[in-house]
Amino acid sequence: MIKVCYYVVAYFRNNIMNRKEQKELLFDLVSAFIYTNKLEDVTLFLQDLLTKREMQILSRRLRIAKLLLEGDTYDEIEELLHVSHSTVAKIAGWLAERGDGFRKIIEKLPKQTKDTRWFEQSEWESFKRRYSLYFWPELLLEEIIKSANKKNKQRMEEVLMRLEEKSELHKRIEKLLRQNSSTT
Repeated sequence: MIKVCYYVVAYFRNNIMNRKEQKELLFDLVSAFIYTNKLEDVTLFLQDLLTKREMQILSRRLRIAKLLLEGDTYDEIEELLHVSHSTVAKIAGWLAERGDGFRKIIEKLPKQTKDTRWFEQSEWESFKRRYSLYFWPELLLEEIIKSANKKNKQRMEEVLMRLEEKSELHKRIEKLLRQNSSTT
């Protein structure tokens, strides 16, 4: 009984906001996406905003919409992305009803030069895709790098170099701390 009451209270607590408050929250979220102009800012923001599972769900929805608009069949999409028929049908329904947001964004996405189906990938690539929750940061970076232009690729390389420098600095500091603790 207590558990049920907790869920009811939590449900009402989350839905107490009036329409104005809900619009303000949505405005803040949309504004945050608008003002993230740089690729690094977007990736950092998404990393902070979403869980791994949420990022995977949203990424799959976008890819399903893209494949549907490219003319792929439900069966091809289900096999390629390991999703259910109902998931593909849900996205297809959204595209049929409204879908303008999907269409505008997908038009702006860079075109992939090679169709990488599961049978064209190495065993390691297939493994990483199959267990994507474990490899999502690497997979996300790979997709970002593939779709980035030359200038953005240079910026990402600089960010990665800074991260490597940071980890080297961290190692040196740890070494110094260990040396200091052993001498005292």
